[in-house]
Amino acid sequence: MSSIKLMSFEEELQKNPELKEADIQTLREWTNQILEGTTREGYKIIYGRLLDSEPSHFVYNDCMKLLNMVIDLWLYTEGTCAGHIILFDMKNVSFGHVGRLSPMGLKKFLYYLQDGLPVRLKGFHFMNASPLHMHSTSDSLEKFVPLEVLPNEADGQAGPLQELHNKQVKKLEDSVAWFEDDEANHRVNESLRPGKAKTATDLFGVEGSFKKLEID
Repeated sequence: MSSIKLMSFEEELQKNPELKEADIQTLREWTNQILEGTTREGYKIIYGRLLDSEPSHFVYNDCMKLLNMVIDLWLYTEGTCAGHIILFDMKNVSFGHVGRLSPMGLKKFLYYLQDGLPVRLKGFHFMNASPLHMHSTSDSLEKFVPLEVLPNEADGQAGPLQELHNKQVKKLEDSVAWFEDDEANHRVNESLRPGKAKTATDLFGVEGSFKKLEID
């Protein structure tokens, strides 16, 4: 299934081409950026981190919308590469954030990552996640991600996190016209489909388990 078609089902993740107040608020609370440099294998690194540690301010679907916009804009401006990895920095995450996850939104996003995202996803990494026993420090992460491309606050050398975040925000703000064109011209009109139009419920249902996410 094409990424364009899948995005038509992702109502929670659909881009609004205008950066409205809700989006600006999300930009204050969450950063998503594709870091400069690559892994040893030549993979680009999609880095995400909460800027605000207060769980009541966390809106999962808005954060995923921002992530999708960052990836779309990168693909438009940079093209393709050997692959991408996603690195979530859990520094400001607590169990209070878990209760604010949207189960259906999470299920749809995992489905989109597997079958619709137009990049070669090579892996997920989590750092500063001691309770989960993943990358408890940057020492083990360095085997996969060169530390020099990480923000200073993540034990890296690429510069202050806020400075890198502001740079990514400016890219989004400068690209509103492109997002408007993409929204207007790259969506599927299900009313033109031969036979019955398909909806998100047809694909995902209301209940059910998560689909297994496959990584190259």
